[in-house]
Amino acid sequence: MGVMNLQTATAMRTRSIRLLLVFASVLTLGYTRAAGPATTATTTVAGVSAAMERALDHQLNKHLAFPVLAKERMLGEVFVSFVIDKEGKVEVVHCSSDNEALKAYVLRKLARVDIGDNPEGMWKTTHLRITFRPEKA
Repeated sequence: MGVMNLQTATAMRTRSIRLLLVFASVLTLGYTRAAGPATTATTTVAGVSAAMERALDHQLNKHLAFPVLAKERMLGEVFVSFVIDKEGKVEVVHCSSDNEALKAYVLRKLARVDIGDNPEGMWKTTHLRITFRPEKA
């Protein structure tokens, strides 16, 4: 009888361990993932960080506003293409407009943009179409 109790106890222990392993597998099944490629959350496709993109948007919104106090008629569109240099300054590649005063205004404002250091010097060419017209009341 002692041998039978030992076999029964061993079988119960083995069954308990298997049940525990199955239960643990079911619990962790939803949480396991295969390892993916190493990526950095702050890097976009062109190697430009998301923080730098946000800094550029902030600077453009800060500096490029409708020139309310201008003496000339500042209406029209300006087409500009630029990159950001290693110092974080705008380097204009191309700029055109039918309104020369408006074009000069945009170039002056873009010269003030500074997004901070860009040590890799990598930046995709940014193309903007800036339309200046008064808001309708």
